[in-house]
Amino acid sequence: MAATTTGSWWGRGTFFRSSVAILAAVLGGVLVFEALNISVFTRIGMPHEFCYLRDPKLVWLHVTADVLIGAAYVSISVTLAYLVYRASKDIPFNWVFLAFGLFIVSCGLTHFMEVWVIWEPVYWLSGYVKVVTAAASVATAIALFPLLPKVFAFIAEARKSEERRTQIEQLNLELERFNYSVAHDLRAPLRGISGFGQALREDYSAQLPPAAQDYIARMQESAERMDTLISDLLKYATIGRQELRLRAVELEEVLGVTLNFLQAEIEQADAEILLPQNLCAVRGDVTLLQVVFQNLIGNALKFVAPGVRPRVEITCTNREGVVTVRVTDNGLGIPPEARDRVFRIFERFHPTHPGTGIGLPIVHRAIERLGGRIGVDPASRGTGTCFWVELPAAG
Repeated sequence: MAATTTGSWWGRGTFFRSSVAILAAVLGGVLVFEALNISVFTRIGMPHEFCYLRDPKLVWLHVTADVLIGAAYVSISVTLAYLVYRASKDIPFNWVFLAFGLFIVSCGLTHFMEVWVIWEPVYWLSGYVKVVTAAASVATAIALFPLLPKVFAFIAEARKSEERRTQIEQLNLELERFNYSVAHDLRAPLRGISGFGQALREDYSAQLPPAAQDYIARMQESAERMDTLISDLLKYATIGRQELRLRAVELEEVLGVTLNFLQAEIEQADAEILLPQNLCAVRGDVTLLQVVFQNLIGNALKFVAPGVRPRVEITCTNREGVVTVRVTDNGLGIPPEARDRVFRIFERFHPTHPGTGIGLPIVHRAIERLGGRIGVDPASRGTGTCFWVELPAAG
């Protein structure tokens, strides 16, 4: 990286030194001619109109062509300057574009001078414009030549980066296949443990002492927790590979499906869900958005103190093309010192409640894939948590 930076500064310095030297020579020549009372605006000879035999068709043929060429040159220069202005940090050797811009705009001026001398014989001025163009051309050529090794190195590095990207994609694909294989291999014995435990309870419950029945129940609960953990790990691993179908999505549609999916949990907890009258529209993927809100609302229903009726309030605002959705609950909350770890995998803040510590990392990963942001604040009133999600508004 340091070599590229040094090369850029060297090439930029060469360009400016060459330009200054040649333009200084041009200026010196102008001063000499002015001292000899030969002004650059001195009119000598006949204008080109006479060379064209004052044929209107021939004159306007040259005028039209030179004006269009000159205007195109100036337009190209302005475009290059705007490109460098907007993306100077991302474009390597950005000064080269400015050098080309100076060269091209100088070429445009020579064509405009060709139009002027058709009617006014200001050949000295026309000549000096050509000298300026020559200065820009020579300076750019001098500065470009030492850049060639740097350009070739940049191309080689870009090719290596593309190869690394392809390798990473292949590794991700192999990792995903490995995850599925491991999940299948782990779930098979879990199903056996759970099945045999259920058979023991059904067939030999009367013959087993209470302690043995308690052991079987614990064994089955552990198997179920392990199965849930494997399932959540698979979701976390595959969410980064899920194909995105980005479109304008009404949050009312997403939340409607999510609440229907969680209907049993909502009724069981006698939860109160508050939705705004008007929900915003975002640009996103329906499946990922359902994953996000299913986890956020599901956690709000699950992590509450005993005897507390869950209350979940969802609000939505749209400002300057960014939609902010807030999901506020009256649950157990998150300790202030733990908020910077809330989206880390396997982090659990309430061990007495069920959970794997993967739900919020899944939400975080999904929001990142959607090009949004997510954070957590304490609830504005009493206990609880407020998760906020920022997503691009539907355009």
